[in-house]
Amino acid sequence: MKHNINNCFIDSVIKKDSYKASLKKTNFIIDKIKKSNDPFLTSFLNQLHYYQEKKLNKLALYYRKNFKDVIVLGTGGSSKAGRTFVQIAYRTFGRNPKFPKITFLENIDFQDFNDLFKKINLKKTGVIVISKSGETNETLVQFLIFLSKYKKSFQKKRIQKHFTIITKKDSSTLRNLANDFSIDIVDLDSNLSGRFSAFSPVGLLPAAISGLNIKKITEGALFLLKKTLKKEHKIPSEGAALHYSAQNSKINISVLLTYTERLRNFGFWHEQLIAESLGKKNTGFTPLHSMGATDQHSLLQLFLEGPKDKLITFITLKKQKDQIKINNSLIAKVKKLSFLKKKSLNKLLDFEMEKVCKLLNDYKRPYRTITLDKCEEFEIGSLMMNFMLETIILSYLNNLNPFDQPAIDKGKSINLK
Repeated sequence: MKHNINNCFIDSVIKKDSYKASLKKTNFIIDKIKKSNDPFLTSFLNQLHYYQEKKLNKLALYYRKNFKDVIVLGTGGSSKAGRTFVQIAYRTFGRNPKFPKITFLENIDFQDFNDLFKKINLKKTGVIVISKSGETNETLVQFLIFLSKYKKSFQKKRIQKHFTIITKKDSSTLRNLANDFSIDIVDLDSNLSGRFSAFSPVGLLPAAISGLNIKKITEGALFLLKKTLKKEHKIPSEGAALHYSAQNSKINISVLLTYTERLRNFGFWHEQLIAESLGKKNTGFTPLHSMGATDQHSLLQLFLEGPKDKLITFITLKKQKDQIKINNSLIAKVKKLSFLKKKSLNKLLDFEMEKVCKLLNDYKRPYRTITLDKCEEFEIGSLMMNFMLETIILSYLNNLNPFDQPAIDKGKSINLK
């Protein structure tokens, strides 16, 4: 993973001296993280060692052998990491036709359920229900809908074979329902925040069912974590210092611009991470995920000539295997695309990104680039850990608790009649 921040200082919108001073502060924060006894931080770090690898792989094998479809019920932090991993599995390696198709249901739109039940065979469908608290209304409703379907069609003893529950160890409505039907439960640490739970069963069970090697994912995350804590790897600290300095220049929108469809769901995961961790005490960044080259035809005008309130992060791949080429005689008919002669389609995507970077330079808009060698298990584990640490460090720079969400918790306590 490489990090280039040179283009963040092209117009002194972000002051370089401020960035350097902020970067020095991150050294103290790294030391604080290493020594901290904060139970939420400890739970975040410990998930990499206690994610129940054998149980998850055994469960994944069970789902792969017995079902044609797997439905994951959950919302927010209970689904976004899993969606990220599954999309990478399907886009990077291709969906294995011998494995079940994984579908995530995050909402309670009746039409989604109507459409889904028309497509699936309940006998060949497994269901994973994820809610850390065990009290998320949307997830409980989803679970009840599926239970109702299975209760109508199967005997109680057979229902348990189709479900797995992932929730905290404490008593909850979800756990009680699971116990009523003798459904297998995978325990979560009660102090593990949902948006930081990618390396727990929340993210790793769907990943394992899709065929990804979950050990490689956690190895990638551990590699980056250890290097960062030893101060040998600076990207999370650089990113946090950069955003902290940007705040002082009235930049409050963080744009993540990804140039591969494999990272589309990663962008949604990142939005929650930023919004819930930093949006407190009248401060924070508004996260915006943008896709290259698609959004060059919709959002780029705003990025170039709109308010100077955005810091753009490009994520791109160094090497991508691509065998798709256009016939040379056809290329010759379109002169402006002559550079693609004898080249793969990916060359055009690279060109589009380079063009946007040049335009941002011309308009003196700050941006940085993160370049991955590949988009596979180890790399995505490292990338997710990178942004988690960047967010935690930035939270501490702002004297915020990265792991709570007081406004959301207040909303959960409201009961409608």
